[in-house]
Amino acid sequence: MIRKLALKSADSSEGSLVVVPDFERRIAKVESFVKITTNMMQVPAEFVNKKIESEVEGLRRELSDKIEEKEKTGEVNH
Repeated sequence: MIRKLALKSADSSEGSLVVVPDFERRIAKVESFVKITTNMMQVPAEFVNKKIESEVEGLRRELSDKIEEKEKTGEVNH
């Protein structure tokens, strides 16, 4: 979208033709920055996701053990 806007504005005025390559360079830098930033954010998100999965699995195991313990002692009513 930005590229289209830059190209349209370049067509409408003669002095803007030099600016278009500058826009392309700047857009490429922003795209690169966004890609790098996204990758940097993805690593902590994956770590947090694994941590949550681990905690949930631990809670499931703990709850399952408690239920089994209650069933063995006859404290659970079906």
